[in-house]
Amino acid sequence: ILMFFDFQVDVPDAPGLLVRKKRGSYYSVEYEYERAYNPVKQYTYPKRAMIGRQLNKDDRKMWPNENFLKYFPDAELPEAMDRTARSPYLSAGSFIVLEKLIDEYHLPELMQKYMNRKDAGLLLDLACYSIVSEDNAGQYYPDYAYCHPLFTSDMRIYSDSKVSDFLHSIRAEQTVGFLNGWNERRNKREKIYISYDSTNKNCQSGDIDMVEFGHPKEDAGLPVFHYSVAYDTANREPLFYEQYPGSINDVSQLRYAVDKAYSYGYRKLGFILDRGYFSRANLAYMDKNDYSFI
Repeated sequence: ILMFFDFQVDVPDAPGLLVRKKRGSYYSVEYEYERAYNPVKQYTYPKRAMIGRQLNKDDRKMWPNENFLKYFPDAELPEAMDRTARSPYLSAGSFIVLEKLIDEYHLPELMQKYMNRKDAGLLLDLACYSIVSEDNAGQYYPDYAYCHPLFTSDMRIYSDSKVSDFLHSIRAEQTVGFLNGWNERRNKREKIYISYDSTNKNCQSGDIDMVEFGHPKEDAGLPVFHYSVAYDTANREPLFYEQYPGSINDVSQLRYAVDKAYSYGYRKLGFILDRGYFSRANLAYMDKNDYSFI
């Protein structure tokens, strides 16, 4: 059973692929997503899916359904969609597990020190979306939100444009504040070993300051940026992360990771490192801070 959203969108611009059919008091808008060949009858026939409905055949607006999000993920949607515009069946299993972990780590309380409750809920939803879907493309978030429970107030579904605006609005001091609060909670009385490693990400965007040409692991001829993660090897809890320009190599970056660990109050600490981080200067710097390494 297709559920229709309670807002209207523009009818997609897809010449030759849309068909309107009279169904009672309204017209259904059907989209041809594929053509199949019948070898027995030796002709092709269209495969269509209903993506919305409208009162008049010539209307430029329609009420979309779930298929519309599937076939037109980049379409502009209202900034917030009402809770009633949701799937009648929600995939709650992953949410239950993640909610328990989030509560155990008191993440909402920590996050709300640096942002309001609404933004904290949306950020948690985006994190869960990335984990469950193994994807971080903003245009697919509304489809995920339609089928899953949410932490956002009133379980509102936000459009991909709202998600983009929200991520751009996060300030550096909010990120720094959260990481400071997160590391304040760690047990620093016993020695821990943290694994520290980095990777690089190809980037086609031209408006990111840290994107530079360097020496990526897989050279696609694109500028890159690096990001690294440090986590406690005993419990796999992440401790901090860094991002830095693509032209900086791993050997040069390690000193900053050591400084960051020291600034968070870690004194009884050992690093587990890839051989790409080893240099005479780095070993001397870790010795200076009384950090061991493997």
